[in-house]
Amino acid sequence: MKKKAKNPRQGASFCMAALLLLAITAGLAGCGTNGGEEPSTGPTEGQTQAQAVVVNPLTGEPGFPEAALGKRPVAVIINNAPAARPQWGLCAPDIVFEGLAEGGITRMMWLFANVQDIPKIGSLRSARHDFLEVAEGFDAIFVHWGGSVYAYDALKQRDVDDIDGMTYSNQYFYRDQSRNVGLEHTGCTDGERLSRAIESIGLRQEAGASYQAPFTFAREGEESALAGGPCTSLTFSFSDDYRHTFRYDAATGLYQNFMNDKPMTQDGGQQMAVKNVLLLFCPIKSMGDASGCIDMDLTGGSGIYAANGSYERITWKKGNTPANPLKLYAADGAELALSVGQSYIGLVPQARQEKASVSAAEEA
Repeated sequence: MKKKAKNPRQGASFCMAALLLLAITAGLAGCGTNGGEEPSTGPTEGQTQAQAVVVNPLTGEPGFPEAALGKRPVAVIINNAPAARPQWGLCAPDIVFEGLAEGGITRMMWLFANVQDIPKIGSLRSARHDFLEVAEGFDAIFVHWGGSVYAYDALKQRDVDDIDGMTYSNQYFYRDQSRNVGLEHTGCTDGERLSRAIESIGLRQEAGASYQAPFTFAREGEESALAGGPCTSLTFSFSDDYRHTFRYDAATGLYQNFMNDKPMTQDGGQQMAVKNVLLLFCPIKSMGDASGCIDMDLTGGSGIYAANGSYERITWKKGNTPANPLKLYAADGAELALSVGQSYIGLVPQARQEKASVSAAEEA
């Protein structure tokens, strides 16, 4: 059977229709809100939401490296004896924990979400079991230089991933002896050394599910005044020799740390200042040993939260299991929403709770 010849008019009509369709399509593409301009090549709403979740899980700050997302934080035990001040790197941690060790002195635990960002820090000191328990709640890699017998027992019994300066002093730690102080106040490390340690020792790097979002954060710029009222300064103490006052600086929106009435600074002179100040009151008892070690009851209790020039009474909970995460609750019982930024968390003896004071008056 022969094929029918094509009608030239039909072919022309088809071409005309196709051209008309292309013209209409092009016209529609230029008729959006851009007033005929080229269509936007910016991120879609879905892409913007995806970018918004790339935040530091400990501070809520944007710009957190994607390569560090889902990785375990690093918790470092830091010396706070007079000979160790000013500390190297005091202003760098995402969260500074402070609590009693023994004899009325305090020790700190600095928490970093991204090991790569850790500058020179020190001086490092020996571990205490209470700080280890706090670190376990964040699924953190625990860094210390020595430890009490109770800390070493806990590390062994619970098989905690740690990096100990007593074992790796010449590999991943070093001593800065530029100050005329005892050797125990000279231990330092940094992110490059700790990164090598984590790789070489073969420590797990992926964080557990409980750490993926340890805190809730308010939207930056949308923080409301806290329920307790104005707070221009918050004063408290761990002992007679370890007293802090955090004073609010309205210009920066941060609380500046004063220890024993003097600015608490890092090496180089920069004063420590944080967005959030939290006091967690906990019962403390003696371990009854010759060293004077103490034990904090970290199951839960009451506290004070200060941010943005205001404060409120809060509650907190960790429970009886060391691996349980720290949970914070607002005055109304809802999960506490922290302001975006660095935090200081003091594990303050319950016996000194009544000595903690909030002031709404401007500092002279």
